[in-house]
Amino acid sequence: MEKNKKKNKFFDLNSLTSREFQAFLILLTFEGKKIPLLKTSIDLQFGHKSRTKGYDYINGLCKKGLVYKKNNVENGKKHVSIHVNKKVRSEYEKLVVPTLSNTKNIVKELIQDNLDTIKDMEKNKEKFKNYTGTIINAVNELISTSSSSAIKNKRFQKKIDDLVWKYYRAEMVKSEMFSK
Repeated sequence: MEKNKKKNKFFDLNSLTSREFQAFLILLTFEGKKIPLLKTSIDLQFGHKSRTKGYDYINGLCKKGLVYKKNNVENGKKHVSIHVNKKVRSEYEKLVVPTLSNTKNIVKELIQDNLDTIKDMEKNKEKFKNYTGTIINAVNELISTSSSSAIKNKRFQKKIDDLVWKYYRAEMVKSEMFSK
């Protein structure tokens, strides 16, 4: 009678603790691998130092009927591997796959929601490029119209600073006026 219960088990999140669910996901990832590898993966994930704690999670999931042990012979050596119950896997996939299939739609919606922000960023990038070009041209003009002795003078640096700040203030006033 108890074997029938195990075969008719289905994937129920309410029957699993958080750690059991994490262990189940590890077993899904490494399905068909030898038990010591799975035990090591679980112990590393949970930070266990105990020699048996990983086995306890594996055995607990076996008792709940979510996974089963399978004896195998490889190169003349016997080993036990863990496999996920087919019914449990299909129930898990029913739960998770719709979420994965919606990923494409979610990405499209995010792009649409942020399209205005992306366009604004492009406009700001273009404004900054124009502003930088204006400042470079103004500084080059100032240098070309000044004498070489004036360029070496400390007041020339002040002229450049004043010129840059003048264009900066003008750009800020324009952006404040036209942004609303």
